Amino acid sequence: MKVLELSGTARQRGRAHGESLREAIHEHRERWAAALARETGLTPAEYLPRLQADTDFFPAIDKYTPDLLEEVRGIAEGANVDFAYCYARQLSDEEPWYRRELANGEVSAPGCSALGFDAPQQGYALIGQNMDCPGWYDGLQVLLKLSGPDMPVSVYNFSLAGKISLCGMNSHGLGICCNTLSQLRYSKTGLPEDYVVRGFLAQPDIEAGLRFLNSIPHASGQNYLVAGPRSQALSLEASASSVVSFRPEGSEDRVWHTNHPLANGDLLAGEAAQSDNDGAPAYTGSSVPRFEVMSRCVPSAAPGLEAIREVLSLREGPLSRLPQAGAAGQASVMTIGCVMMELGPEPRLHVAAGPPCSTPFATYAF
Repeated sequence: MKVLELSGTARQRGRAHGESLREAIHEHRERWAAALARETGLTPAEYLPRLQADTDFFPAIDKYTPDLLEEVRGIAEGANVDFAYCYARQLSDEEPWYRRELANGEVSAPGCSALGFDAPQQGYALIGQNMDCPGWYDGLQVLLKLSGPDMPVSVYNFSLAGKISLCGMNSHGLGICCNTLSQLRYSKTGLPEDYVVRGFLAQPDIEAGLRFLNSIPHASGQNYLVAGPRSQALSLEASASSVVSFRPEGSEDRVWHTNHPLANGDLLAGEAAQSDNDGAPAYTGSSVPRFEVMSRCVPSAAPGLEAIREVLSLREGPLSRLPQAGAAGQASVMTIGCVMMELGPEPRLHVAAGPPCSTPFATYAF
């Protein structure tokens, strides 16, 4: 995994990102275009204008995270790729639900599993997650270290070449993990998930971070598992119209989540109609088995990094997903990375660029 330190203005950071990872960004574009053709039958030239015409995320991005749009423009310039493509690749959850609309496809429940421990009386909070994505992402992983005159804090972001964010932490000990909740209602005018993550990480403390998450219009259904140095680990299920906190029943100092909503009832119309007797979405894929494994293992674990690593490394569920051959010779969903965050006075990030059951971790500090 490449580690890239980026500083300067937002546009300068983007250009340096694009120039340094140009070859990988072009490889990313080729893989994405192949996946697009498989799923929609469209070329980028046919698809990208429709995506921009049918959605309107720019006003929300301009209002809440204008510097990030400049960063994306810089990436496109530095990598010598068209801005429309670069912009589309910052829509981690929005582009998938837009594709489903085009194809009248089913709502899916992809991977990603997260857990966190509250700050004990004399310690600090810990959070971590597995990032499960299409297997064609593998090899594009990058860790971005970002700073600049327009940034009140420095940021570590686990991401892909050409993308501004997947998940991360900042130098004030604020961390955020993400789990897609594709069954929740979305908005074509909200703030896209990648910008939500970076906007949260621009905040100086957990109080400001929570105000940000609760004040913005969310474009996609998402669970954000967040914490600050002395805070609880909080699981917040966001939809187009609400943000609802979730805590497992009987859990005093820890929280965990996968990919189905457990507190937010703002379901898509089709999901509500097909829900079970408890009102939960009918289609959850592997989300329920993974949640059940975590519900069995997390409550009895002694708080600490080792507990997070052990749980996220489990092959049951499966929580830790190894690459597997999929359709058309492509790898199916796999764990492309695992992150663990120590949110103390000297924050530290532990990253494995692959399934944690088989990939070593590296540690980074500010």
